[in-house]
Amino acid sequence: MARAPEIALERGMPTVDIEVLFGYDSIEITPEAAAGLKTLGEALADKRLAGQRFVIAGHTDARGSRDYNDYLSDRRAQAVRRYLIRQYRVPPGALIARGFGESRLKNPGNPQGPENRRVQIINWSQPKAVSRRR
Repeated sequence: MARAPEIALERGMPTVDIEVLFGYDSIEITPEAAAGLKTLGEALADKRLAGQRFVIAGHTDARGSRDYNDYLSDRRAQAVRRYLIRQYRVPPGALIARGFGESRLKNPGNPQGPENRRVQIINWSQPKAVSRRR
């Protein structure tokens, strides 16, 4: 799990970055963040995704210490997980929350930029085998 974003990239697994903005040193989901999570929550609650598993990967910018950013990104990923479960009734077993701190910046050229404070959703399910009929 510690390498989930890299594994997803290496394997070509579907991912999406969602900029979920938080207040300074906060894990509270703002109204703006809630609006951004609406489409995601509705999609993850769709019965067609039943049985699928998703990693909620929390990321931070490079402000603060590495240890604190790891802690904060994990708490933010957990907050998004709880929100999706509560608001959209996504099955808890479908969501794995993990913080990655500042280790995977979206914009390394601007390490303190707000675009680095995001949540990445990774489809962690194995693709279903396609059966071929002859």
